[in-house]
Amino acid sequence: MVIGLVGRSCAGKDEGARYLAGRGLPVIDVDKLGHKALEMNKAALVEAFGQGIISPDGSVDRKTLGPIVFQDASKLEVLNGITHPWMAGEVRAFVHSHEDAVINCALLESMGLVELCDDVLLFWAPQEVRAGRAMERDGITREAFLKRDAAQKEIGSSLLASGRHCILILNDGGREQLYRQLGFYCDILKDRGCVYG
Repeated sequence: MVIGLVGRSCAGKDEGARYLAGRGLPVIDVDKLGHKALEMNKAALVEAFGQGIISPDGSVDRKTLGPIVFQDASKLEVLNGITHPWMAGEVRAFVHSHEDAVINCALLESMGLVELCDDVLLFWAPQEVRAGRAMERDGITREAFLKRDAAQKEIGSSLLASGRHCILILNDGGREQLYRQLGFYCDILKDRGCVYG
């Protein structure tokens, strides 16, 4: 059983991943994998964006690279073209080495990972709720969040046509509401013959 988690920024998929990990499911966090992808593809990134993206300690400086790519869609496409194939390969290896797995990935659709999933949980919360969470969690302004949110590709648009079980997780309240839905989902998995912790 492979479960994909997807949703816009601060919609709750990371909290959902923590919950499912607590139920014994192995989770791969593709956002965190993205940090490693920068280091594993450093030479190609320097060739594409210049030596200025390298910090004094020799690592890729995400704070320098971020504004370069998020203000220019064509440069973001170049970055994704370098890092996404490596990341997708890591996800595929993880899935093949685990009988059951959770893929936590905001870009599940655009990275071509939906095809690996039996179920996809789409986490949703209103933009204002997500903005409040981002301001509290990341210490950013509402305007900065809205800019970041607008830069995200449409999420969920291709899921219904994917042939996968798609479950909407409404996360406009607190953790109790979220955990209740996920607990119900885990009960359904058990009814389908899957047993998790």
